[in-house]
Amino acid sequence: MVTLAQLAEEVQSQVAVIDSYLKENDLPQPTFDVDSPRELPHDPNVQRARMLLIEKASALANLATGAADHLLWQQMIDKYDGTALHFLAAFNIFDAVPKEGSISYAELSEKVGVPEHRLGRILAQAYTQHYFYPPKPGFVAHTSNSAVASGNPTGRAWIFHNMEEAQPWYGNKLVETTRRWGDSYNPLHTGPNLHVKPGEEKSFFQIIQEDDSGEWNGVQGKGFRLARLYDSERGFANSGTTNGKGLLPAFDWGKLGKGKVVMIDGYTGHLLSAVALAHPDLTFIIQTKFSPGYEERFYEKLAPELKGRVTCMAHNQYQDDQPVKGADIYFMSTSLQKENDESGSNIIRRIVDAMDSEKSRILIRDIVIDGGDPLPDKTTSNGNGTPSKKEGEYDAGLGPTGFITRFNTGTDLQMMCVMNSFQRTRAEWVSLFKKADPRLELKRCIQPVGNCTALMEFALEE
Repeated sequence: MVTLAQLAEEVQSQVAVIDSYLKENDLPQPTFDVDSPRELPHDPNVQRARMLLIEKASALANLATGAADHLLWQQMIDKYDGTALHFLAAFNIFDAVPKEGSISYAELSEKVGVPEHRLGRILAQAYTQHYFYPPKPGFVAHTSNSAVASGNPTGRAWIFHNMEEAQPWYGNKLVETTRRWGDSYNPLHTGPNLHVKPGEEKSFFQIIQEDDSGEWNGVQGKGFRLARLYDSERGFANSGTTNGKGLLPAFDWGKLGKGKVVMIDGYTGHLLSAVALAHPDLTFIIQTKFSPGYEERFYEKLAPELKGRVTCMAHNQYQDDQPVKGADIYFMSTSLQKENDESGSNIIRRIVDAMDSEKSRILIRDIVIDGGDPLPDKTTSNGNGTPSKKEGEYDAGLGPTGFITRFNTGTDLQMMCVMNSFQRTRAEWVSLFKKADPRLELKRCIQPVGNCTALMEFALEE
C-alpha cells in the first residue's frame, strides 16, 4: 500500500516536471496572486504531470486527513463550499471586490447590501478554498481563483446553474426518483416531476425555457434561465480540462480545405471559434432550436473576424430532417450525452440521411468514460493512422482515482439526475452509432492529455 512518504516523493517528482518546463520556457509560476496564469501550458508532458500531481496530492491530503476525519469533514464542510460560492455569486461579490487592492468588510457590506457579520462568515469559508483572502484583518482581496469570476458572467452562470437548478431540483432528489422509477432512462422521470399530475411532466429544457420568474444578464422573464445556461456552457467549454482548444490537435482540420462544418445542437457554437480562427478557409453553420434573443446574443459574442464565415440556423434536431446536405463535417459537442440510446440514435439517423457517403464525417466531442487514445505524436500507430496506447501505459487522470475520472463520473451523475442519460464507454458509443446505422464505423477516438473529452470520428463504410 502507498505511504505518505511515497506519495510525497511522487508529488515532488511531478512538480519538478512542471517547474522545469516553466523555467525553460521563461513562463510564470502559478500562484494564488490575482494576476497568476489561469492554467498550466497545454504541452502534453506538462498536462500529464499535472494530472498525476493532482491525483497524488489528493491522495496525500486524504491520508493526512485520516479515515476518522475524512467522512466527517467531507459531509460537514464540502457542501458549504458550494453554499459559499452561491452566496458570492448571488450578491455579485466577485465584481464588488476590486481586481487590484482590497476593500474593507464594512465598505463591501454597504456596497452589496449584505450584513457585515454574515458576509465575514461566508468569506471565511471561501478563504479555505483560496477564493479571496484577507490581506489584513477586516479587509478582503482577490486571489487567482476568485478573479476568474470577476467581470465574467460565465463563471457566475456556472455557479447558478449548479446551485439553483442541478443540485436542488435534481441531484437532491436522486434517491427519491430511484425509489419511484428505478433505473429509468425516461427524461421525465426526474426530481421536478415527482409530485406533478400525469401528463404535466416537463423535461429539463422545457422548465428552463418556460420559467419567467427571473432575470439574467439583460434577459428578463421567459428565457432567462436558458440565457444563463448558454453563458454557463460557454464558460464550461473554454475552461481548463473542458477547453475546446483540444479540438485543434485531435483532428486534421486543414485537410478539409474550403470545407463546410455543421454544428448540431450548437447553442454553445463558440466552441468552434478556435478551429475557425485557425482555419480561415472553413465555413461553419451553427444549428440550434432558437430561444428568445438567441440569434442576437450569438452574433454579439462572435469574434468580428468570424462574421460572414460563421452563421447560425434554426433547427430542431428532434423533429427536423437535416437541411444541410453533404457537409464535410457534422459536429456535436457534449450533446448526445444528454440523450438515451433511442433518442440519440434518431438524431444520428437524421444526420446520416444528409451525409455524402464519400466525404462526410460525424465528429463527436464528448466524454468517453474509459478514455480515448493519446495524440498520435505521443504513441505508436496501429497501422491505419489511428493511435494506439502503449502497452502498460498509465493514462494520466484516467485511473480509478484520477482527476479526469472524478470529473467525468461527476458529469455522469449530473446526466443521471437531470436527464436520466449517461456518459458512455467507447464500446457504448460504437453501439449507439451502430444502432443508428450499421455502416457507421469509428475511425479514431483521440483524447488530448489533460482534457476530459475525446474527439470521435465516425464515417460511413458500405
